[in-house]
Amino acid sequence: MGYRIRHCVECPKCRVCYVIGRSPYANGSSLIPTVAGSSEEYVLYCSCSPMPIRTLWRWKDVKNYAISRAAYDRGFGTPNEVFPMHTQVSWIRMDR
Repeated sequence: MGYRIRHCVECPKCRVCYVIGRSPYANGSSLIPTVAGSSEEYVLYCSCSPMPIRTLWRWKDVKNYAISRAAYDRGFGTPNEVFPMHTQVSWIRMDR
């Protein structure tokens, strides 16, 4: 199976990784820039719980992942399909 290297963000709760630029996702999640037209900061709304999990991502914290073709085609993947190229993942949980 071939893998692609892509910038992704990871939900801290369910560990699903989302490919930047593929939002909205078929599972109901979305990744939205905080400033329209900017790639400096994003908010990930992950649909893994009844109240979507919100995490703030800054471009400097985004990591490269090796992502399977099937996960790339969907725009997201589980830890079995997406592998971090770096071990550290930075995220900030935003509570309402």
